[in-house]
Amino acid sequence: MRQSIVLVMLLCVCELMAQHKIGIRAGLNSSTFAASELEAGETYSLNGGFHFGVNYTYQLTPKLGIRGELLFTQRGTAFNYEDDDSYVQITPFNNAIAPFFEFGRVDTEIEHSNGYLSFPITLQLDLTDKIELFGGISLDLLIIPTGRGTQEFSSATRTLFFRRSLEHNYRNDEIGDLPQFFNPFNPQLSFLQIDINDERVDVLRSETAYYNLRQGDLDGTKFNLFDAHVILGFNYFINNGFYVGIRGELGLFDITNEGADFSLKSLGENETFITRDDRDLSRSISLSVGFRF
Repeated sequence: MRQSIVLVMLLCVCELMAQHKIGIRAGLNSSTFAASELEAGETYSLNGGFHFGVNYTYQLTPKLGIRGELLFTQRGTAFNYEDDDSYVQITPFNNAIAPFFEFGRVDTEIEHSNGYLSFPITLQLDLTDKIELFGGISLDLLIIPTGRGTQEFSSATRTLFFRRSLEHNYRNDEIGDLPQFFNPFNPQLSFLQIDINDERVDVLRSETAYYNLRQGDLDGTKFNLFDAHVILGFNYFINNGFYVGIRGELGLFDITNEGADFSLKSLGENETFITRDDRDLSRSISLSVGFRF
């Protein structure tokens, strides 16, 4: 009798363990933005990132399961803007000359890398012992939005050319913020010198996200806090625990905030910034390796 009870208990434990699976997953992302409307000269292309996290699967049937995950994932894009008749704002540093706009050729390159806490929920279907299809949705919370790049400018009306770096932390930067490693005691590293009306003027060699804006120009930050994605993909199991997988993710919400998304080509009346009401949606492909217990 005791042996029968122990056997039944062991069978129940094995069945319970078969219903619940815990796993880990990590890999690489390739992502970009899809825009509803681009200004002339704007392009988005693929940018790399990574992801890692843990997951839990409940087997509804031997072939069908539901999985929840907690991930850190990077999504972004490689952004480029080239135009022969666009503006830049020049802000002299500690100088009698007031900030001003200059028109000419602009060439800007920025690699956007946005780090999210992602909560995917997917339904799994085991086609064979080796192949698992899945699909679902993720809810995403933006925690680390950054941009790194360069900007070159050549004036259309005077002999003026410069190249500066862009160091953007879209969550923490504020209007007028200086770069993280700004050192006023090392002018060669901190400043560019340009000629304005036969006067030598210092401007920052590296600029933060909202450095040139004025109070009232900015409403929020460049990227929205929440996003969501539709997910579709498959995993290939090398053995019972170890697998490799690929998934595609299509963003559902506009990731850029209209109050901080400005036209790069044109200014409004009295040299005010023009906000853009376009939609930028995230697109990504991920390659993963994982293990489930």
